[in-house]
Amino acid sequence: MKARSRVYLTSNVPQSCLDVLLKEADISMWESSDPVPKGELLLNVRGVEALLCTSSDEIDRDILESAGPSLRVVGTMSEDTDHIDLKECHRRGIEVVTLPKMSTDTVSTLTMAILRQTLEDQEQQKFEFFDCNSNITKNSSLLCDKTVGIIGYGCVGQAVAQRFEELGVKHFLYTDLHDVDNPRPTAKSVNFAQLVSEADIICICCKAMQNTKHLFQKDAFKKMKKGAILVDSYSKGNAINYCDLYNALRENRISAAGLDVRDVNQTHPFKTNLSGLHNCYFFPFKECNHVWDMRSAASASVARNVVAALRLGRHSEQEER
Repeated sequence: MKARSRVYLTSNVPQSCLDVLLKEADISMWESSDPVPKGELLLNVRGVEALLCTSSDEIDRDILESAGPSLRVVGTMSEDTDHIDLKECHRRGIEVVTLPKMSTDTVSTLTMAILRQTLEDQEQQKFEFFDCNSNITKNSSLLCDKTVGIIGYGCVGQAVAQRFEELGVKHFLYTDLHDVDNPRPTAKSVNFAQLVSEADIICICCKAMQNTKHLFQKDAFKKMKKGAILVDSYSKGNAINYCDLYNALRENRISAAGLDVRDVNQTHPFKTNLSGLHNCYFFPFKECNHVWDMRSAASASVARNVVAALRLGRHSEQEER
């Protein structure tokens, strides 16, 4: 009987992920909703062949050293790998598996879905014109006079602008770290301070990078309109100081915020506090929403790739013998 691989999980994952892994491996995991402490992680990765982590876990050289030569694959329930020492993984021959990247169209649709949920809850009505899954142009008097500000005007930002145009929006401001080739003619390039002070709806469409960290903090919230809505469907919270956002929403300095929780088991700082407010919305906002809550399918996809890497490693060992 062939020996089963050992896999360590740094958090609870959907059952679909466990079902895939258990066919090939013995599993141990950190069963708290809080991130696993580094000391605990150092202890539990010893001798494992695979490590399945989240974006909250820093997988550095110390962790890889503690795991030892048995470690073949590191899987993350995130699209990004900023929390993993890729250079060290490559040096050790460790494969890194991530969530599949979301398409530009999917991210722009998600952005509009977050906005729709936010508007409907704020206005206490359902907007039949606001069909996120339709390409049909549907104008709305609610949005046509609004100014939309977009942070990051690359492919995602321009796709989001197109969605707003389809809903009748005519006034766009954007700011970007780089020059934008062929921006949409309706959009005006401004600096960050002007955008946050003039926009009614602000969409964060920039990637999580060090130079975008906490763009939105107390000074920015003070400059925003009292009726402004902030939507983040792309930076994974990197661009927002959650503590300052909580204070701005609680004190009604801005109208509302819609935040994406797409990453599997990602821990959002201040999420418990923000969830208690009447004007902050997380999306996917219901576990039962099968259209948008893709965490189960996504985690199973990562698990399948982890299993495939383990099988390949086992096959290579047999050939060397």
